[in-house]
Amino acid sequence: MAEGEFKLINRLFKGAGGSAKGFTSFGIGDDGSIHKPTAACELVVSTDSSVQNVHWPDDFSLDKAADRAVCSALSDLAAMGAEPVCVWLNVMAVDSTAVELLGQGATAALRRYDVELAGGDTSKSATNAVSVTVAGELPAGSAMRRDGAKTGDVVWLCGKLGFHAAGLKQWFDKEYDGLFIQHFETLTPQLQAGIALRERGIACCIDVSDGLLQDAEHICHASKIGMELEINKVPDWAYLSDQLGESAALNNVMQGGEDYALLFTAPAHMAFPDELALKIGHCRQKPGVALLLNGKKVDIGSKGYDHFS
Repeated sequence: MAEGEFKLINRLFKGAGGSAKGFTSFGIGDDGSIHKPTAACELVVSTDSSVQNVHWPDDFSLDKAADRAVCSALSDLAAMGAEPVCVWLNVMAVDSTAVELLGQGATAALRRYDVELAGGDTSKSATNAVSVTVAGELPAGSAMRRDGAKTGDVVWLCGKLGFHAAGLKQWFDKEYDGLFIQHFETLTPQLQAGIALRERGIACCIDVSDGLLQDAEHICHASKIGMELEINKVPDWAYLSDQLGESAALNNVMQGGEDYALLFTAPAHMAFPDELALKIGHCRQKPGVALLLNGKKVDIGSKGYDHFS
């Protein structure tokens, strides 16, 4: 006998995420969840969708895909410096087996980062997909935003770039071992780094999900400034260019996407340890993003991933 939707939901999701933090007064089990924000804090809310054959290959395991979807959504909180408090999860699946796998992957990520599952929905669908809404808290007025960069700021990068795109190619080539594949299969949101940067007073940050060039241009547009970036100063550039060749490494870093490193700007007097971030450029008055490789200007053409291009 089939288990049924509501028994499946209770078994897979009720109490299956991280621990409650006091933000949620009432979670799964009613028409909506009830929450009590912390005094003097603001709430950061973001939502992401992840769809089979768009965000992950058809032969990629559903549990890993859902794990990545949750981590991708949490990365938006990291980019603003917010502490995650809860998640709402919507699962669209072709059958109950897919619901089970997607649910297991999503809740595994929530337990790993200790984030409460406050509610969500399940639905039968022609395509497997996950939609994740995340909420985080931070002291009022302290959020890192795309419009906080200033002319003269230094541009820093926290995390690796280009590894996901290299791993995706290896996956399609059926090469399932190595560092690149590990970065393709797993995603690590820079949550603690984001909080640390916000506590240092950083005003401008973005997570690099669509390639360095496109996300740098998001900051430039919002902040009404320009940037000059030195690609050979990106973390692990020497390893990337050695393994992939300079041209492929350049394209992966600038256009690859889904690495979820943090790109941020800071006043010139501020410094950060190498294990947290590396300096890769500076902000300037002239609009647009100029790219340098070993001191020479480069032009790579298209900017980054676009769902509708």
